Amino acid sequence: MKKITKWLLIALAVAGAAFIAFNLFLSVKQKDCLEGDGPKAIEACSFLINKHSAGSRPDYLVKRAQLLEKDSEWDKVISDLNELIAMKVSAQVPHDRILAAYESLYRTHLRKGDSAEFKKYLELAAQNGSKEPKVYLSLAEIYVEDKKPQEALGLLDTASGLVKVKDHQFYNALASAYEGLNDYEKAYGALKTGLAVSAPRPVLAATAKHLGFVCFELKRYKEAETYLGYVLKAGLDCPECGLLLTTIRGALEPPDEQPAGRAKKKRR
Repeated sequence: MKKITKWLLIALAVAGAAFIAFNLFLSVKQKDCLEGDGPKAIEACSFLINKHSAGSRPDYLVKRAQLLEKDSEWDKVISDLNELIAMKVSAQVPHDRILAAYESLYRTHLRKGDSAEFKKYLELAAQNGSKEPKVYLSLAEIYVEDKKPQEALGLLDTASGLVKVKDHQFYNALASAYEGLNDYEKAYGALKTGLAVSAPRPVLAATAKHLGFVCFELKRYKEAETYLGYVLKAGLDCPECGLLLTTIRGALEPPDEQPAGRAKKKRR
C-alpha cells in the first residue's frame, strides 16, 4: 500500500511538473508571437493558433496576419483574416479585432489590385467606425467615380474630423464631389484652399491643373490660363492643357477692329 501511495505521489509530481513546464512553454510561445517579429514569431503564432480553438485565438490570428503582411504574403493574410471574421459570432470576437481585420483586408486587396474587394472592405471599415481618415477619403474618391457625390461629401466630412491638417488629396476629392453636384463655385473654393497647403511641386501642379479646369467651367479664363500655364512649366503630363490654353487665349483676345478711315467702298 505504501509503495502504491509512493508511486502515485511520484506520478502526480511528474504530472504537475509537466503541467508547469507546458504552461511555461506556452508563455514563451505567447510572448514570441505577440511581442516578437520575423519567422520565429510567425512559427509561435502558428503553434498557438493550432492549439487554441477559442479564447486568445483571434489575437494570434491578427498578429500572424500582421507579420505575414510585412512579408507580402497576401493570400495567407487574407486567409487568416477571413478565418477571424468567420469566428465573429461563435467566438465573440471583440469589435476592435474585427475592425482591424477589415482595415488590414482593404490594404491587402489594394496591394493585390482587387478593386471590388478593396471597395468592399473600405465600406465595412467605414461602417464599423474606423478611425483611419484614409478609409473615408479613399471611399469618397470611389463614390465620386460611381456618381455618388452626396455620399462622397458625407465621407469627406467624417475624414475632416479625423485629421488636423487636410492635404491636397482631400481638397481634390472635395472639389470632385462638388463638381458631381455641378457646384463649381464650391469646387473652386476647395481647390483654392488646397493650393495654399505646402506640398511637393508635382502635387501642387496636379491641384493647379484641377483648378484650371474648374476655372474654365466658370469662364474665369484668365485664372485658368495662369493655373494651366503653371502646370506646363512644372512639367506635369497634361496633353489636354495645350488645347485648352489655345481655346482660352482665343476667348481672351478682343475681336479684330476695323482701322478708322478705311471703310470699305460700296460696290456699284
